[in-house]
Amino acid sequence: MNEKKNEAMTTHDMVVLLADLAEQIEILIGKKGAISVFRYAGRQLGKRMASGQNGSEEKAREIVANFFQSKDFIDNIELKGKDAELNGCKIGLVLHERGIQAGTHPLCNFGFGLIDGVTHAVTGEKIVTLHVSSEYHPEGITCRETW
Repeated sequence: MNEKKNEAMTTHDMVVLLADLAEQIEILIGKKGAISVFRYAGRQLGKRMASGQNGSEEKAREIVANFFQSKDFIDNIELKGKDAELNGCKIGLVLHERGIQAGTHPLCNFGFGLIDGVTHAVTGEKIVTLHVSSEYHPEGITCRETW
């Protein structure tokens, strides 16, 4: 009997699955509803990740950067003041493959909500992260956000 070995999903596979899920939710409740659901989910995860960690914005940024890099969602993240630059954004690459501009998809709003939730949990400050721009280049997607 030839049994196929179960292989773990790659980051790309996971992002494709999440993008498919987001698009199905969008069909059911509309684009604004899907964006709201994903932003809320990110915010809740961010609050849980940072629960009990009081400190500065710097601490919050460190938690966010560690999450995105440890999950291999980005190659590098630079956080300066109230701006973030994500280089090699895997979510952006999957969206680009689908012809969707990064920053406009519900999945991007999950990341925005995560930043909001971590920052609120660590500093007590409520913020709203917004997409500034994204650019495709041979090395991948670079996304910029601010709050």
